[in-house]
Amino acid sequence: MRNLLIYKYISEVAKSGSVRKAAEKLAITPSSLNRRVQSFEYEIGAPIFERSSKGVRLNPAGELVVHSFRKHLAEIEEL
Repeated sequence: MRNLLIYKYISEVAKSGSVRKAAEKLAITPSSLNRRVQSFEYEIGAPIFERSSKGVRLNPAGELVVHSFRKHLAEIEEL
């Protein structure tokens, strides 16, 4: 079930548009959240966020990833 945690983390970052805001909501440090997101990106071999000084937003690959995550989380919740 460890994967579900990263699904929630990445979904929240995408929703809030900011690692810092997502970290506050998730009650973890921004640096820890950022490391987890970067680790996931490294694992799949591609970035899923476009990063700027104003925050983050999903790139096309990220849109597919988050859509899949949210679908999977909804199915798990239904169970």
